[in-house]
Amino acid sequence: MITLDQVSKSYDSGKTFAVCELSLEVAEGETLALLGSSGCGKTTTLKMINRLIEPSGGRIEIDGRDVMKQDPIALRRRIGFAIQHIGLFPHMTVGRNVAVVPRLLGWGEQRIADRVDELLTMVGLEPGEFRGRFPSQLSGGQCQRVGVARALASDPPIVLMDEPFGALDPITREQLQNEFLELESEIRKTVLFVTHDVFEAVKVGDRVAILNEGRLQQLASPRELVESPANEFVDQFLGRHRFQLSLLTRTVGSVLGEMEIDMARPPAERPGDFLSVRSSLIEALDLFKRSGAKAAHAYDRQRFVGHLAKRQLLAAISQVLGEA
Repeated sequence: MITLDQVSKSYDSGKTFAVCELSLEVAEGETLALLGSSGCGKTTTLKMINRLIEPSGGRIEIDGRDVMKQDPIALRRRIGFAIQHIGLFPHMTVGRNVAVVPRLLGWGEQRIADRVDELLTMVGLEPGEFRGRFPSQLSGGQCQRVGVARALASDPPIVLMDEPFGALDPITREQLQNEFLELESEIRKTVLFVTHDVFEAVKVGDRVAILNEGRLQQLASPRELVESPANEFVDQFLGRHRFQLSLLTRTVGSVLGEMEIDMARPPAERPGDFLSVRSSLIEALDLFKRSGAKAAHAYDRQRFVGHLAKRQLLAAISQVLGEA
């Protein structure tokens, strides 16, 4: 879907590199988290993909087509873009903010109205209540939801997200991360997600690319990243949070695959307290603590996949602790 081949961005006549010979591929429907500290080249990489920044060298392809040979305006209209500070137009209502790109593409008014309502519902904002509000009348979390809806408005195959939840408080941020995972399982877009938070990266990414001073240090699944750091930099970047990260990268789905799970008696409808196959062991433990239940229903999207007992979860956590 997206290929970067020896891509570089330099300044000062080639003396300073923001990105240096970066090569990676992002598969269709994959979420790749770009992780690293400030100034490592994450955002520059993101902006080179939709030509907000022009690369100094290398080649970027989308579906086998060189982005440098495409009209940049047309290219950007086919790529959703959500940023940390949202960038909503303050003089426009929520509905008109979401409709910006469809209007530029010449969609009919009824099609735009239907799409706006569909997306607001998808991101958890009731259309009748929020469609006519202005950004100043929204909370930070609500603004982020509108920003995500606007990025998805034209149904683009690719979505670029530059620290979209970075400015939020921890509780709202975790809530939006969970909602993003649910949304991602429904829309199946190809997503590049920039973050400096290692916990966020391993939670939302199918794979994680760690950058340092513009160079790729490791590209791996969250579990492989945590369990097998490629070099000393990656090992130090993960720091002393290795045990928590191990629990975060082990999912309910992995436990279901490794243990004998009770498949009997699926509930008539999905209960309020349930586990997703993508839920981490930490999230599963929190659910058991909150509910006091001895077992929890597990789902893959809307499909019931089994019951996870609390004792099975504790056994899995004990195994991770022994490995750590």
